[in-house]
Amino acid sequence: MNASWRTSDRAPQFLPLILLLSVFLWFYTTTGGRQVFVKEVLSGAYDSQAEHFLRGDVDVDVEAIRHEAMIVNDRVRMYFGPFPAFLRIPLNFAYPAGHGKWSRISGFCAAIVALFAVAGLVGTALRSSPLSSRGRSWLGNTCIIGFALGSPLLLLLGNLSIYNEAIIWGLGWSLAALYFALRSRQDEAGALTRSLLGFSLCAAGALLSRVTFGVPFVLIALVLGLQVPRNNRITNLSVLLLPLGVAFAFYVWLSYARFGSWIGANYDYYINPVHSAFAHKYGMFSLRRIPYSFADYFSLRFPRIERQPPFLVGDRHSYSYPSLFSNPNSEVYLSVLWCSSWLVFAAVMGIACLVRGKGVDLFERGVSLALFAQFLCILSYFLLAQRYATDLYPFLIFCLVVFLGSAGISALWPRRILTALIALSVVVNCLATISWLVHADQNVPTETKAAWEKLLGQSTNGKTK
Repeated sequence: MNASWRTSDRAPQFLPLILLLSVFLWFYTTTGGRQVFVKEVLSGAYDSQAEHFLRGDVDVDVEAIRHEAMIVNDRVRMYFGPFPAFLRIPLNFAYPAGHGKWSRISGFCAAIVALFAVAGLVGTALRSSPLSSRGRSWLGNTCIIGFALGSPLLLLLGNLSIYNEAIIWGLGWSLAALYFALRSRQDEAGALTRSLLGFSLCAAGALLSRVTFGVPFVLIALVLGLQVPRNNRITNLSVLLLPLGVAFAFYVWLSYARFGSWIGANYDYYINPVHSAFAHKYGMFSLRRIPYSFADYFSLRFPRIERQPPFLVGDRHSYSYPSLFSNPNSEVYLSVLWCSSWLVFAAVMGIACLVRGKGVDLFERGVSLALFAQFLCILSYFLLAQRYATDLYPFLIFCLVVFLGSAGISALWPRRILTALIALSVVVNCLATISWLVHADQNVPTETKAAWEKLLGQSTNGKTK
């Protein structure tokens, strides 16, 4: 695999498909192009945070953050990553009327970053594949479709409340950072410097969007630093470490300024007494939760089937472990095995390549371990929700890249299985996600739900007209 990343063969071209998917995702995100500037749930908190940054403090207006506030010494704070707030500063300067309504444009941009990053990762892995040019293009395009429609991307774009906007940016920047990390393995001279700079900037964006996406890339940066060649070493190390180092220092400072702690949010300050008391007693993270979370995120449970559109029902289910999770219900409405069965299959094949070690070096092992740490981190968290499953995907996608870059992809049977599973994932994920957004998700704006119900031919109470 390492040799394939160093080849000069041209990668398959995916731009036409990316443009087509971008148009589709734009209309999906904006509900047919009619709802661009929409006040999503708590989306104005990022605008408020941006205003306070410009004033030189880290507070946020209580009416903007409401039920997600952290009260620290009678000051209102928010625990969400600051990147969407930074993005609001130039946007509100250019178009003040958009204040509090930027979430859909922001989320769509993050999705495009993620889409291009996945295309780059897949193209890099397939560049020297023994497959024919047509075979590489077919397989690569199919995987990109799988990511766009058979992953949590549809959920995040369908509900761009304060919760999902930071997550989709964290996913997009982390996949872009992973792409530049792999590119740096085959680049030399000036191209290497640009790849390292791209990695550092994207890793910084991931860290400031959602810390669980960013921390693995701090570890990956150290692995990259050890492998920087002696030629132009100081310049390359500077562009690798400086942007990410500044972002890390800012994150630590911001955590202390907000909560008096260097390591992030303290749920003792959370306005929600249920979660605050639970986190104080049992902790936000616990290794005891890992097997139970894994069983929920990767269960064989199939969504309930109904006769009317969208035919599959995405809903909460009982999952009561009072000493493990603060809620008696899980919001994992669709198991990863059904949402992204294609990616689970590819990840298993990639893990087999990593375990066997054939064609895998220290860099690949280091990246896989760093991303697997993120994987375990989210499994040890005290809440279960479909949006949190997004943290599992950088590891799964890296394993996909390992598999696509291995000799095993030349066999016909895994490609057939992968293609069939992509088709299955796209159908199940699309139908279940639409059901969740229309009937179960409490954070979807009323006008958006009404538009979906009209498309599905349903009345506001969910009955067929």
